[in-house]
Amino acid sequence: MIVRPVWLDNRFRHGFRRSACVLSMLTAALCLPKLTAQMIGNSLAPPNSSAQATTPISVSGRVMNAMTNLPVSRALVRFSGRAVLTGREGKFEFDQVTAASGFFQVIKPGFYSSIDAGGSITSSWRASQTAPIELRLYPEAIFTGTVTAPNGDPLPHVVVSARRRVYDGSGRGWVPTGQAQTDSHGRFRVTVPPGDYRLETMAGANRNASGQIILPVRVPAEGSSITSTSDSIHIRSGEELRFDLHPAVSNAYKVTATFDSSLGRGFPRITARSGNGLRLPLPVKEASSDASSVATMELPSGTYTLTASVLSPDGSEQAQTTVTVTDRDVSGVIFHLAQVPVLPVELQVDGSATSDNQQPSLQQLGLTLENTESDAEPMNSTIRLVTRRDRTVAFTVPPGSYRLRGRSSGTWYIESASYGATDLLQQELTVGPGVGGTPIRITVSDQTASLQGVCRLGGVPSDCWVYLIPSTPSAETVFILHGNSTDGSYHYAHVPPGSYQAVAFAERYTADYSDPATLVPFATRVRAVTISAGEKPTLDLDVVPTAEMTR
Repeated sequence: MIVRPVWLDNRFRHGFRRSACVLSMLTAALCLPKLTAQMIGNSLAPPNSSAQATTPISVSGRVMNAMTNLPVSRALVRFSGRAVLTGREGKFEFDQVTAASGFFQVIKPGFYSSIDAGGSITSSWRASQTAPIELRLYPEAIFTGTVTAPNGDPLPHVVVSARRRVYDGSGRGWVPTGQAQTDSHGRFRVTVPPGDYRLETMAGANRNASGQIILPVRVPAEGSSITSTSDSIHIRSGEELRFDLHPAVSNAYKVTATFDSSLGRGFPRITARSGNGLRLPLPVKEASSDASSVATMELPSGTYTLTASVLSPDGSEQAQTTVTVTDRDVSGVIFHLAQVPVLPVELQVDGSATSDNQQPSLQQLGLTLENTESDAEPMNSTIRLVTRRDRTVAFTVPPGSYRLRGRSSGTWYIESASYGATDLLQQELTVGPGVGGTPIRITVSDQTASLQGVCRLGGVPSDCWVYLIPSTPSAETVFILHGNSTDGSYHYAHVPPGSYQAVAFAERYTADYSDPATLVPFATRVRAVTISAGEKPTLDLDVVPTAEMTR
């Protein structure tokens, strides 16, 4: 593997598009990806576009490459319905501005707006601010390489996908972010925002040999020399990482499976998992009879666990079985379908809650079950609430282990959650085959506290994103607040009582805050605070600068 930094030079990287794109950028930006930039040091309060300044003014600034601190030329800057291109020094100017406030947006091929997957879409501006306007763009990161068979032959038309690790209030998962198909020489090039990724090929027919299947392969590979965690590749803004992928190629054999009951109107979704963890989604050919249904699929030699899922009028059904393929077609595989467990969810209000606050619905609490398996099926990685025919609310949960996640709603927060004797704020929920009926009980309270303070960057009040990470049991892994860039202040009105670690970043910073290692690089700026219901403490924070966030 070769690691090569690529600081994207505007003069050669997109020069071939220059003449074709300039006119279109000024009109509708049709040939550019819609990318945006975050403005440093500007107010984030929603501007009133109808407000008018007393005297027309000129608004100017620069667009900078956040990694090299060099100006970005020929970037399209939008402001209050107008657009200009930056010059050689990355400078732009809008004259005769009469609005008292507005939004900035910047677009440039080969750049992204933020190091974070949930970065700001626009940057706000007010006529009262005097600080220079600086918009930042982050160069795209690039995965390149080849896909070849074990004998060294290039494999064309293989889909290579980059899946980015993401975190939100519902848990964590892998989201397809970039994708490319190999050319006739087996080469690929995938551009992505910076972040943590898995790079994988998709299973498919081998166009070089009839009757063969190309098995999927995923990196990081064991023993890789790149900066990575155990299950992901970290790629920085402007960096290029090269991988030469060598998926196995095997003959495919027909497997015929029978379901012990009619599928009705449903159609099975079947996946195969090998002993080494390889997962294959199987295209299924189905033929139904009166008493049962038959599904045919193709698999290479090996032993697999087959999981079939199908929707029925009463919910979801699932079955598992094993099959061994030994260089010949296989029949006689039987799926015994069973109802996927349904766990009803009930809401109750803590007795000390204030009666004049309208209680939230279960849906407003954003309840989900996060599969704790590191490589869970995508469709089972996060289980969401469903409303049933009888208007009750429930989780339909395949067997496995899960963590309950949720969020606050207005003044209300999740005070406790239980499933029988299991405390779901501290323990995992384990669901076995045939389990169901016992409700999950959610208790909410509106007895909250508040927290306020000032964020400073280098001693100067600054724009910030404030993160509160609970140290005590909580359904939320992190509470996020965007501060006021005018004076660096922040105010969180309804904080559940408990202990927290607080940290402020110069930009939005999405990470796995349930992992204590996430805050280790920023330990000198992390503050601890314990809040009781009704309290209003003040906590000032030193902002983690962008440079430290991108290391």
